[in-house]
Amino acid sequence: MDKTKTGLLLGFICYLLWGVLSLYWKMLGHIDSYTVFSYRILFTVVTMLVYMLLSGKTKTYQAEFKMLWERKKWFGLMVAASFAIALNWLTFIAAVANGRAAQASLGYYIMPLVSICLSVLVLKEHITRTGKLAIGLAGLGVLLLVVQSGEVPLVSLTLAVSFGLYGLLKKGLPVSSDFAMLFEAGCVLVFSLPYLFWRGESFFSYSLQDMILLGLSGIITAIPLLLFAEGVKRAPLNLIGFIQYINPTIQLLIAVFVYGETVYQEQFPAFILIWLAIGVFIWGQISQMRKA
Repeated sequence: MDKTKTGLLLGFICYLLWGVLSLYWKMLGHIDSYTVFSYRILFTVVTMLVYMLLSGKTKTYQAEFKMLWERKKWFGLMVAASFAIALNWLTFIAAVANGRAAQASLGYYIMPLVSICLSVLVLKEHITRTGKLAIGLAGLGVLLLVVQSGEVPLVSLTLAVSFGLYGLLKKGLPVSSDFAMLFEAGCVLVFSLPYLFWRGESFFSYSLQDMILLGLSGIITAIPLLLFAEGVKRAPLNLIGFIQYINPTIQLLIAVFVYGETVYQEQFPAFILIWLAIGVFIWGQISQMRKA
């Protein structure tokens, strides 16, 4: 029980940090989103290299890389996962910078349901009645948003689908989360580093505050993910999953009460359908746990 409580506490801290991180990226909102993203990738690589040296995991990482290199299919899946999570990061940074944090939070609300859809369509996994009902309600909510606004909520869907694909691509791959973070950031660095050079703007041309914020972006990226990895080692993933909605809830509250973004009254029915879908999903998970 103590081990499970520790895992849930680590998961809670992780989702809390992910929830408030929009405040961090908002402070860099005056800088081009591609530039912020590229520095995030660069400093994530630097952070994980330092972590590798300090933790004495150099040989472990070398062994994991060799294992991937010898299995080309796994290597290809890891590369594809790298660009899926990169798209997720870039979309979120751009959404917060451009006043769409509320739409971003919606993406993380529907993300677990997208993951279920992908597992059914691609992996042919069985889906429960409550799962089907939850997907149906969420789909109806998204459709209602499209009808009301006259446009597809691309930010929400991109965040949900990219993270769902990320999880699908990495499913079953025997790599540690810390090595995976270094590998994934390293893959994207191949493209983001030339972009920084192409821009021709020195890192030291920014204000001291901006340089500090950009420099810390690697640590800001690494800490929550490492906390999550340690949390799921100690507590069942389905229990960790129950508290994941802390993240988008905090994001939505910040978007409305801090950034002043508007959630129009006409959108409430759509949001209610999506929240109802989440409730049905959680109820189904609890029912499965009781049966088990």
